[in-house]
Amino acid sequence: MEHPNAQLYRRLTAAFQAGDIDTVQGALAAGLRWHEAGNPEVLGRQAVLQQMSGAIRRIDGSIAVHDVLANDEHVIAMINVALRKPDGSEIAYPAIEVAHISDGLITERWSFMDSCPAEVTAFFSDLG
Repeated sequence: MEHPNAQLYRRLTAAFQAGDIDTVQGALAAGLRWHEAGNPEVLGRQAVLQQMSGAIRRIDGSIAVHDVLANDEHVIAMINVALRKPDGSEIAYPAIEVAHISDGLITERWSFMDSCPAEVTAFFSDLG
């Protein structure tokens, strides 16, 4: 049986892809700290949700979960991301996500790539 925190991560990823912000919100702690490779830290659940909702409205794509490793405090996920903007520009990259979990909520999350190539930074530059 998969660890409950791995199940939480998979549910959160599926909800994000489906645009189900209510489910996403229910998995994030109010004092969330969100770290994204090449971008400034985002503080607070509402700030992260605002950023996510903008991305959901403006980007089509998928997150393929390759594997999830979890214990009582952390989740590490290997994912493959493929994104497309309305102007047709596309990007795909592998990433590692690490999340700290407390009381069934994500309290801090980091996303890492092999590097942050210029095309990744350029792709996200107009999303704020």
